[in-house]
Amino acid sequence: MIELDKAETGLGYMVQAYRIGGPFMHWITIFGLIALGITAWKVFEIVTKKQVNTKLVGLIKMSASLALATGLLSQVVGIVQALEAIKAAADVSPEIVMGGAIVSFYAPIWGLIVFIFALLLYYIVKEVIKAKWPENN
Repeated sequence: MIELDKAETGLGYMVQAYRIGGPFMHWITIFGLIALGITAWKVFEIVTKKQVNTKLVGLIKMSASLALATGLLSQVVGIVQALEAIKAAADVSPEIVMGGAIVSFYAPIWGLIVFIFALLLYYIVKEVIKAKWPENN
């Protein structure tokens, strides 16, 4: 059974949960990095230029939404795979079923964390642009 080490705390626990969460965790992280990269680019533009291009700002919100949707998709795919395995095995202990159910929540949790932080970045960038250049809205 896949289980997190109970003695592990902090960053080690998070890394272990990330590994157990499966391949969708990587996609969610990529969406988060896209949001962070675009935010950094827009902050650089705001600081160094007298005018800012608002074209890519919407991609921050889009990557946030894709991170959340990918997390939820990951959970559905994982549960379907688990149900198929349970059906094939016929006799499965409740402990194994619950262990799999818990693992299915790692990607949606990570997607939700990325979603929240990316939306915060989006609204901060939007408000700074609105405050400095009201004509861009």
